Amino acid sequence: MSSVSNKDVALYIINFLKQSVADKTIAEDYVESMDVAIDCIADAFEVNKDDDKKALTQFGGKSLPELLKGFASSSAASSSNDKTDKPSPVIVDDETKAKADALKVEGNRFMASKDYPAAIAKYTEAIALDPTNVVYLSNRAAAYSSARDHQQAIEDAKKAIQLNPEFSKAYSRLGLAEFALGNPKAAMEAYQKGLDVEGETKSEAMRKGYETAKKRVEEQLEDSISTTDRDDGASRGGAGSGAGAGGLPDFGSMFGGAGGPGGGMGSFADMMNNPQLMQAAQQMMSNPDAMQNILNNPAIRQMAQSMGLGGPDGPDLSNLMNNPMFSQFMGRGSQGDNNES
Repeated sequence: MSSVSNKDVALYIINFLKQSVADKTIAEDYVESMDVAIDCIADAFEVNKDDDKKALTQFGGKSLPELLKGFASSSAASSSNDKTDKPSPVIVDDETKAKADALKVEGNRFMASKDYPAAIAKYTEAIALDPTNVVYLSNRAAAYSSARDHQQAIEDAKKAIQLNPEFSKAYSRLGLAEFALGNPKAAMEAYQKGLDVEGETKSEAMRKGYETAKKRVEEQLEDSISTTDRDDGASRGGAGSGAGAGGLPDFGSMFGGAGGPGGGMGSFADMMNNPQLMQAAQQMMSNPDAMQNILNNPAIRQMAQSMGLGGPDGPDLSNLMNNPMFSQFMGRGSQGDNNES
């Protein structure tokens, strides 16, 4: 078909309208309107309406309906092909398969000798020859994991699963790589799918992999709960539950109030065995200001008075600090007792 101009198209349409009137496709009532339309098109495009048949040569001698019918058929066929076109399955001949399998055997030998880069290279060659064999992808995933390239192992394992979802070893490769990258939940899910594929004949490796990943997931959950509890406790406790002046423990609460449990202070031996008191001893001795505030506590005042330190107005700090019994209580005595055995 030669170059088509707008005038050719106008004449082509005029021909269509004339033919429609001639074969009475148009009702008699509209014939006059068609004549007006033809005259208008001819005037607008400055063409001779009687040259309409010459326009057919520009369109292969086909009338407008014939041309459009052919175009519609061609478009429908093209659309149908677009919908049904799928990648053609890769067909590997027996000779190529044999070469690929020989490369796989070489790769297995390199794996046995722990030459993982060489094994990866051989498996890659085998995959290039026969991309339909899921074993080659699975083996290369194992080689990547052995070479500590776990991300590549994951990619190969996923490709293997896509190629054959029933190949259980691919799930094992995926689980191992995910676990090595610190993703125990993903590993557990991969192993679980592998167990599902294996059905009644579950392998020991798959079962152990699943249990190991599951245990790690549970440990992470416990660690998370413990951390949350510690953070909550710290935010609620401030300087510590029962804190007193200077961040030191509230000794009044340790002794059960001014009179102690049952109205008594308890024996000195009981106080010596109180772990909270012993833990705070060194802090108190290094912070006299905080200690003076603590001595205002009625329970502490009563304890000091029971030791003969100070009168009814309260203990004297200098006397109390120099009292041998109190110093020993506070941990300022012989250090030899603190040595580990």
